[in-house]
Order: sequence, then C-alpha cells, then structure tokens
Amino acid sequence: MMSLSKTRRPVRDRQQGFTLIELIMVIVILGILAAVAAPKFIDLSNEAEGAAASGVLAAAQSAAAINFAANRAGRGLTMITSGATLAGAFDGGNAPDGWSAAGNTLTHVGKDGTTYTITVSSGETASAKAQLSRNW
Repeated sequence: MMSLSKTRRPVRDRQQGFTLIELIMVIVILGILAAVAAPKFIDLSNEAEGAAASGVLAAAQSAAAINFAANRAGRGLTMITSGATLAGAFDGGNAPDGWSAAGNTLTHVGKDGTTYTITVSSGETASAKAQLSRNW
C-alpha cells in the first residue's frame, strides 16, 4: 500500500505569490496611469467651476423672470436694476455663496483666478424683465 506522504508534494515545493519582476511591472504600469490621469482630474475641477457659474447664471435668469412675473401680477417686488437687487431676487434673498454684488454685477473669483461676472445689462421695467449677460 502506498502512503499518502509520497503522493502529495510538500507545500514548500509549490510556488506561491508574485515574483519581484511582476510586482515591479505592476508598479510601473500604475505610475504611468497616474501620470496620464492626474492632469485630467485637475482640469475637471476648472470645468466644474465653470459649470457651477453657468448654473448660477441660469438661476439668476429664472429669478429675473419670476420677479418680473410677480411684479406684473401686482406683488410690488423690488425691480431688478443692479447686482444688489439681482442678489436679493435669489431664493433666500442673497447671492449664492462665493458671489458678491457690486454695481450692476454679481462676481465670483474661482480657485484658479478666473473671474465669473453676471451683469444686469438692462434693468427690469414695467414692461420687460431684466436682461442679464455673462463674462467668462
């Protein structure tokens, strides 16, 4: 009868794990991927800030339209004629965080130094809503 110890290979004879070359290759590949992907992620933050500014512009245009409609309905709200009155037309009565009103503008300076400006180019009247323009 044959013993079990002769039919099985000892554990130490079986190869386990990765070789040093395989580990180095994985590290090199991960380094290359990180070098290629990092600039993409950095650029995404700038794009996100621009998209957020476009969202604020859309909210400002909606606030101007709602303010005009409310005034036409006789609610007697303050007409939008400046950056301050535009900021007051937002929900909550204030400009969004990071935005400031001065003169006819709402302004935000981005993390990369880009300035986003929304201008009341034509104030609200009894027959027309305020016209807004952007600069970025």
